[in-house]
Amino acid sequence: MQDVRSINFAGPYRYTSRGTGVFHFPLARPWTWALTHHGMWNVFVHDHEPARLGMPARRHPLHPPPELMGCWLAIYATREYDAEAVEWLRKGHGLEAPAASALPSRAYVAMARLAEVSTLGNDYRSFGVDPWWKPAGASSRGTVAWWLEEIQVFEPLEAAEAQRLVPLDPELLPDLRERVRMARDGFWRPERYEVPPPVPAAPPPSAEPPRPTRRELPADDSPVPPMGPVEQLGLFGGGS
Repeated sequence: MQDVRSINFAGPYRYTSRGTGVFHFPLARPWTWALTHHGMWNVFVHDHEPARLGMPARRHPLHPPPELMGCWLAIYATREYDAEAVEWLRKGHGLEAPAASALPSRAYVAMARLAEVSTLGNDYRSFGVDPWWKPAGASSRGTVAWWLEEIQVFEPLEAAEAQRLVPLDPELLPDLRERVRMARDGFWRPERYEVPPPVPAAPPPSAEPPRPTRRELPADDSPVPPMGPVEQLGLFGGGS
C-alpha cells in the first residue's frame, strides 16, 4: 500500500488490463448501504494513526498498489457502524441510513472492479460534479478516491473478518461466484432495508410574538334619547 506522500499527483490513473484476482475489501456500514442501494461509486481508504504523546490522532489517505488496478474487490460489510457517515449522508444527500441492526455485517455484499484512482486536487469530479465525492452542504470525504466500476450487489455471504486487500479465501470463491450469477440473472434482488423517518426540521425562530387579532365592535347609529331634569349639587353635596 502506498502512502499519499509517495504518489504521483500528475492526475488520475486507470487500469490498463482486467485482473482476475478477487481481494477482500472491508467497508464500514452504512457506507456499504450507500454503495449497494444508492449508487455510490467511489471509496476513500485511510490508515489511522492513534494519538501519542504530543501528537494527535491522524488519518493517512492511501493509494492501492499498482497490481491491484483492474482487479475485483469483494466488498465486506464490517461490524463498525460509522455515525459520521450517517450525518454526512443526511446532510449531503438527504438520505436517512438504516440502523446498524438492519444492515448485514461480517458479510460480503457486493463485487466491484477497481478502475481508477485520483486525488482531490487533480480530478474535476471533486469540485461538485460528482455528488458522491463532494456534495453541496457536506465536507469532502477524503483526498484520494478509489473509483469502482461493474458493481454487482448479491445476497450477503457471511464470512470471517480478514486483513484489508488479502486475496479472498479460495473456499469462498465458488459460493461467491454463484451468488453473483444469481444476482445478474435476476433470481435474487437486493433486499430493501427499513429506513427511519427523516429528522424533523426545527421551525424557524419567530422575530416577534404574534399579535392578538383586533375585533371591531359594530357601530350603533340609533338616536340618543333626550336627557331628563338634572339636579345641581354644590361643591360639598348640598343644594345650590
